[in-house]
Amino acid sequence: MARVRADPVTTALAHPTRRALYIALANKEELSTVQLQAEVNVERYNLYHHLKKLASLNLIENNRDAGRSRWWKKKTHVELPEILSLSSEAIPALTTVQAGDLTLPPGTLANAVTDGEEVHIIQLQGSRDQVGAKRMLELLALEHGIELDLPWNFLPTSIALIAKKK
Repeated sequence: MARVRADPVTTALAHPTRRALYIALANKEELSTVQLQAEVNVERYNLYHHLKKLASLNLIENNRDAGRSRWWKKKTHVELPEILSLSSEAIPALTTVQAGDLTLPPGTLANAVTDGEEVHIIQLQGSRDQVGAKRMLELLALEHGIELDLPWNFLPTSIALIAKKK
């Protein structure tokens, strides 16, 4: 399988463990290695591997050592797609679509809109968002046993979320 070429930061943050570490450090002033390990539920060896990669890209830094504890903090701010950062601010960024708002080809999305189901369209801004969204879709498909055969050069520009009627 061919690789999608992207900048090193995008590639690093496409990995779910690194992304979780970066988000954890972005939400706190600093965290110790033990706190990070508990936060992302990863073995210590793997944790140091991912921390080293994020530090080599200047995304995080080993802020201080206190005794045997290493404390980490975010060094560089990176905009993450709202839907992937799982933050509460993601909700207003989603766009609600009504039946008359879109011209859609026949299919599930068009039927969902005309049936009055709730549809949210998430616009992906750049390659970092697109690569991260593709990786998220692949991981969700794998986790739920869904066959998802996306071509190697597939990069989504938007994602539609459909909720069934209550």
